[in-house]
Amino acid sequence: KAVDPVEWSVRDVVEYFTEAGFPEQAGAFQEQEIDGKSLLLMQRADVLTGLSIRLGPALKIYEYHVKLLQPSHFQDEE
Repeated sequence: KAVDPVEWSVRDVVEYFTEAGFPEQAGAFQEQEIDGKSLLLMQRADVLTGLSIRLGPALKIYEYHVKLLQPSHFQDEE
């Protein structure tokens, strides 16, 4: 898996969430074909409503993973 999330494939994203303890929810990223670039562009609403994931896991995925990956990527570009 590439170190920079922007270079992750759909499979890398699925593996990331599976390893993070969200194996059931990882399938939603596969179904929606979310790669690293798409993941970094996701807003809170996209995660909560766009992936058909239960609210609890969706909030955790967004707050503890998506949100944390975004600043590390966008800071590198400045």
